Amino acid sequence: YQRFLSVRSLPVPVIAAINGPAIGAGLCFALACDMRIAAHKAKMGLTFATLGLHPGMGATHFLPQIVGPQVASELLLTGK
Repeated sequence: YQRFLSVRSLPVPVIAAINGPAIGAGLCFALACDMRIAAHKAKMGLTFATLGLHPGMGATHFLPQIVGPQVASELLLTGK
């Protein structure tokens, strides 16, 4: 996690450009950035639950801060 979270300690704002599929860890990396910009054709999903895995890579920390706790719970528990 140290290398993954190193994006949080950069002295400049970090913008994630999502221009395609960002599923699982790829979306978690985007969630760790300061801002996310997604193309219309971008596909995003946290499919950990559908695989029977715990949502890792900071998803349970960053997602509720971005979308709120209720929406985050729905996304994390249903795998949408």
